[in-house]
Amino acid sequence: MLLASENFGLSYVLEVVGLAFVVAFVVRKVVPPLRAAMNRQEAAIRAQLAAGDEARAAAERLVASRRAELERARAEAGTIVAQARESAEPLASDGQRRAEEERARLVARAAVAIELARAQARDEVTSRVAALVIVAAEAVVEAELDGEMHHHLIAQAIAAAESEVR
Repeated sequence: MLLASENFGLSYVLEVVGLAFVVAFVVRKVVPPLRAAMNRQEAAIRAQLAAGDEARAAAERLVASRRAELERARAEAGTIVAQARESAEPLASDGQRRAEEERARLVARAAVAIELARAQARDEVTSRVAALVIVAAEAVVEAELDGEMHHHLIAQAIAAAESEVR
């Protein structure tokens, strides 16, 4: 019969070998699918961020175009005012009054157009944020499911991600 002190070295070696096998198994079989799932999730998040950046850029372009329209309207109003002054001195006060009314109308119309563009951009960003919130809520709800459903949902997500990649 072997004493505990004599068996200690062999037991230790067997435990280290067993641990090495477990680590090798985890590294070869578990880590690659997890890494692939994490990469797919990262790609999805990057795509959503890119879509948000595109929406922001589109909104900025729309605001810039509305500002350009406003500047053109102001320039047009300035031209009308200059023409009215050149027409005749007796008609200058009447022409100036008309030009100011026209400018105010153009500015008001441009302001309404800009506000509509801002509202549209705000609605678009809000809808995208709402979609992201829904996705997050779905993830939270999915996280509340039992272990079997977790495995089933993970398998579905991986299959869906793989079909998107193809």
